[in-house]
Amino acid sequence: MIKLMIPWLLFPYLLDWLDGNFAKAALTVAFLIFLLCFDTLQKGFVIECTLVICLLGMALISLYVPGLATFEIIKLLLYGVLTVVGWWSVFRKQPFTLQYSREGVADNVRQSSEFFDINNTITKAWCMTFSINWGLAGLSLGFETYWPVFLIGSYTSILVASVVTEVFPNAYFRKRISENA
Repeated sequence: MIKLMIPWLLFPYLLDWLDGNFAKAALTVAFLIFLLCFDTLQKGFVIECTLVICLLGMALISLYVPGLATFEIIKLLLYGVLTVVGWWSVFRKQPFTLQYSREGVADNVRQSSEFFDINNTITKAWCMTFSINWGLAGLSLGFETYWPVFLIGSYTSILVASVVTEVFPNAYFRKRISENA
């Protein structure tokens, strides 16, 4: 998931470096995601595929409706799409993090309720992060002078979700072991 975040975080810098050419910046980010996440894209991982499709769509839209070609609008749209896709996976009882965590895990572990519970919780943490960032992106449109607060909030929520992803599985099993002891 972190490999996926790097190109996205580069977007505003690429936009500046490419003299504000939104289509080129969106295509460059989509290409970087394609390079860094080729294996997961090939397997149809929902978050990667969603981001690449959105970026390609936004590059195309920016050619016909240049007024929508701003980083603020792309943040709003992408976080909105990620929020919907993420929560949809939770409501369908197919948390998107299962796609990442199944690799290198024995079949009997993958089928366990604990494995599902852990992934469901991690997916919800990421969905909350997407939702928070969607809200922050919306607020940043109306309160531009507070952009540092929104940026700190965004990075903090991503950091928290990343820490939950790394720490929660071990904490879950430690708690289960202590309860059964």
